[in-house]
Amino acid sequence: MATSTTAIEETDIYTVEWDAALDLPVFTWDEYAAGEAFREGARRWEEIIADRSADKYIVNTAGVTAHDDADKRWLAEEWVPDLIDKGVTRGAGVYADSAIASMEMEEVEKQLSSLDPDFEFRAFASNEEAKAWLKDQ
Repeated sequence: MATSTTAIEETDIYTVEWDAALDLPVFTWDEYAAGEAFREGARRWEEIIADRSADKYIVNTAGVTAHDDADKRWLAEEWVPDLIDKGVTRGAGVYADSAIASMEMEEVEKQLSSLDPDFEFRAFASNEEAKAWLKDQ
């Protein structure tokens, strides 16, 4: 699927691109982050989603194999509910090609999709697969 993405923000820890064809942000963790650094990045992403009135997003964690358990809880208890309150209905995660990352994303997929009947989170092996799913949503 050929789509046009434009970089809109880049730090040492993450990159944010905008996919104009699908009207959604693509967030990529370039380095492992935990605790406040992780949450600062995620909060910035939330601002970008709100500023651009996006109702879908992709988060690519292929550059990291796992997230800290406390950060996963924070995502499920605070971050994703805030996104849902702002009108986000779909999220897609892209994970690293490892058994650990695959198992973690399966857990995250179940946990996040169960938060609200109007929100669905799915995990994929590539941005292209995630974009294909989101295009059909």
